[in-house]
Amino acid sequence: MGKHVSPGVVVTAAFSNLCLAKGVPQGSMLRPSRTKLNYNPPKEDGSTYRIELQGVSMATMKQILDFIFSGEITLSEETIQDMVQASDMLLMTDLKALCCQFLESCITAENCIGIRLFSLHYCLHHVHHVATEFLQTHFRDVELTEEFRELPPERLCELLAMEKLNVGNEKHVLEAVVRWFAHDPDERRVHMKQVMSSVWLQGLDISYLRQQAMGEPLMREVITDHCQKVLTEDPLQGEAMLAAFKPRGYSECIIIAGGEDRKTRKPTGATRCMCPLYDNNRKDWIELEPLSVPRINHGVVAAEGFLFVMGGADEHGTILDSGEKYDADSNSWSSMPSMLQPRQNFGVVELDGLIYVLGGENETAELTSVEVFDPHLSTWRMQTSMTMIRKVGCYASMNKKIYAVGGGSYGKLFDSVECFDPKTQQWTGLCPLKERRFGSVACGVGQELYVFGGVRSKENENPETRQMLTCKSEFYHDELRRWMFLDDQSLCIQTSSTFVYGAVPIGASIYVVGDLDTGTSFDYIREFRRSSGTWHRTKPMVPTDLSKTACAALRIANCRLFRLQLSQGMFRIRV
Repeated sequence: MGKHVSPGVVVTAAFSNLCLAKGVPQGSMLRPSRTKLNYNPPKEDGSTYRIELQGVSMATMKQILDFIFSGEITLSEETIQDMVQASDMLLMTDLKALCCQFLESCITAENCIGIRLFSLHYCLHHVHHVATEFLQTHFRDVELTEEFRELPPERLCELLAMEKLNVGNEKHVLEAVVRWFAHDPDERRVHMKQVMSSVWLQGLDISYLRQQAMGEPLMREVITDHCQKVLTEDPLQGEAMLAAFKPRGYSECIIIAGGEDRKTRKPTGATRCMCPLYDNNRKDWIELEPLSVPRINHGVVAAEGFLFVMGGADEHGTILDSGEKYDADSNSWSSMPSMLQPRQNFGVVELDGLIYVLGGENETAELTSVEVFDPHLSTWRMQTSMTMIRKVGCYASMNKKIYAVGGGSYGKLFDSVECFDPKTQQWTGLCPLKERRFGSVACGVGQELYVFGGVRSKENENPETRQMLTCKSEFYHDELRRWMFLDDQSLCIQTSSTFVYGAVPIGASIYVVGDLDTGTSFDYIREFRRSSGTWHRTKPMVPTDLSKTACAALRIANCRLFRLQLSQGMFRIRV
């Protein structure tokens, strides 16, 4: 079944990339139009240059020419590989982006291994990242597929070495290896030592191994030849057991980085994470490596498996253009290229693997400019500016678009909303909020855009004595095209004492971080369960919680989290 897409690209851009010479698909003659013939530089004898495009079929070339003139193309699983190859060869970035979008929508357990390898070959970095995360999440389904059974030993070892495989128990990894072995025992027996080196043998239960050793012949052979050390040695105890413990899988964590220390009132580089899906007794902060530069009024975003922190102001009040990248696998920060403009109090969102920074302010002006950062190329470039200043507005991505919401300028608060489409490079206005506000936070989930908190002044009061109050939470549905209040407004009470720092979607919930005044106490994190539309306490606020911080969600390997928790005394051995 093909998938029809209408990219809305600028046709002349694609045309200029293609028509530097008369391209001829391999094994055929395709006569271009007179317009393109006139564009080609002639030789001295009046003829034109002829370049044979190796690997581009006649049918593919016809589709590309139709795309250039109509701006539309029909992609299918049968033609996508040829279209990616052709768009890569012809440097047609718009078409290649559409192919990436199509590939992402096609990822399943049956094809994620192939798409992952294919995307790596053609430098489709975001597709590779999406396919890798899908494989890790759905490994139990992937290991039953033909693609898995056909993997060469080197590729299988690379896959089994992934710490984030969502298996629950290491026995599923062993069973996957035996299933792969059974596909061609005679040919693969020589590789089993190499493959079994990627299995965490200490994670296999001894009673399970003994039971399996009496069963199916190939399983018995694998256990006899490669698991004897586990069966014959004494089980690890105490500190040795903890040192060898290596749980597979991952956790979606809330990470906060930077902000202000409540005691000193100075910017801090402290970085912490929490796994809200843990049981209630383990919802504690895990300390991570701090930022090298303490900062406040900065931006934090997760993209392509890393956390990025940029901009803001340092302890001397200097507005920064610098940034840092956090790698959870090594618990370390590294520098990243500086933004094109220093800025603070700006928006930052991730869309299709790219990082967009929007608005904010520097020492001299409030900004409408937008920059985009490619984590794989490590480059910044300018993007289409917003149509208006939005001081302390909020920003989010949803359904392949970027939204700028609320904010203010020169003492006036806004309820306006504008949307940026990277395909058309244009901003368009949308239905306004029900309440004008600034200082709010936003996040997009599926077809819905949520806005939490922010403040506005009370109506019908003396302007000189007017007080501020916290706004109600709203959401916007992309199909309904209108804003609605949430039925449950118990994020906080409507006073001026609440400040929100971020909204993080994890699973079926959204976690709002801030100084949240519930009327009887302050919470630091509250959970909004989208299925029931209700609010629940996740973490009460304590004096050591950072203020004026920023946050994002990041997938971290369970074994890395366990090591950090162990080193910080969160696990104890029962004697």
